[in-house]
Amino acid sequence: MVEQQKEKIVYVCVNRRFGVDTPSCGMRGSEKIMQLVKEELVKRGLSFPLEEIMCLGQCSKGPAMRIAPGGDFFLGAKKDKVSEIADWIEEGMKD
Repeated sequence: MVEQQKEKIVYVCVNRRFGVDTPSCGMRGSEKIMQLVKEELVKRGLSFPLEEIMCLGQCSKGPAMRIAPGGDFFLGAKKDKVSEIADWIEEGMKD
């Protein structure tokens, strides 16, 4: 039996927790960062699927992104890291 390889996707946590002591990716601007990353990929002539997800279980270290299936996390995504994030996505999608 031949196993079919799933298409890779980049998930971006957009979870918003509203408690005082509960960090969340959405409250740290993950939606805006996702948009900036998409724009950077377009500038580079690249097209990779980025999709919002409610939680990656890394909100205390977020904003969090993950290449799936089975890929690495990018934690602490910030506006000043957009180019670095795009590099990470480009490299991670090669496999």
